[in-house]
Amino acid sequence: MTSHISTLCAQQMAGNMQRRHASSSAPPHNTSQSGFNLIGLIVSIVIGLFITLGLSQMLVNIRNTASTQNQLSQFKDNEHQSITMLTNIVQLAGYYPNSNGAIAQALLPATRTPDGAIFTAGTGISGTTGHNNDSDTINLAFTSSGSDGILDCQGGNTNTQTLLINSFSIVNKQLVCSVNGTAPLVLATGISRMKIMFGVDSQKKGSTDSYLSAADVEAAKLWAQVRLVIFRINYTSTLYNTQAPVWVQSIHLMRLS
Repeated sequence: MTSHISTLCAQQMAGNMQRRHASSSAPPHNTSQSGFNLIGLIVSIVIGLFITLGLSQMLVNIRNTASTQNQLSQFKDNEHQSITMLTNIVQLAGYYPNSNGAIAQALLPATRTPDGAIFTAGTGISGTTGHNNDSDTINLAFTSSGSDGILDCQGGNTNTQTLLINSFSIVNKQLVCSVNGTAPLVLATGISRMKIMFGVDSQKKGSTDSYLSAADVEAAKLWAQVRLVIFRINYTSTLYNTQAPVWVQSIHLMRLS
């Protein structure tokens, strides 16, 4: 009995010693692995931030490009709209539905325009010169028979024979036009200035020999000899760091072509 108890005690002591040895020989906690995981997390966050910033910048660039394209489109529309309308109406200046010269005096009478200019009878064109850097104005008259389909600068027409006086000017950086003194209609925006010169056949030889301002044409009473009109239009646009390009257009009067 005693020997059996001794044997059990000896086995228990041996087991305790083995457990202590196993505990003391167990590998320490791997701190390097934990450090690696933290560094990986930080790198992932930084990469994510860079990707987010890149996407944000891409969206900003796309929006800026779209805005620039819209501005450019509007700028081109303003150019086209203003030049097209001026061309159509200038070419009609002095038109009347009968080629009889005597009737021209009656169908295109000497008339005072809203800007203070006066038409010479039978001519259909007049204008004023702006002071300093102010824009010039131009008035263009023609007589519609009422059945010829001719449109005025506001896109209207008439069913009866009517004298139509189209008056163009720049108001608040807008090209506007009134017909027979009615409320002006905005035709184009983004125009800072419009200057006008008139090609004149002062010698009455059938060709242009001088270019004069409206004030000079009026002083010399040469409205009947005006053969062409030269527009110099300054446009405004945020697309340009400096002043936007200047559009110069020469338009011949059809009655003298």
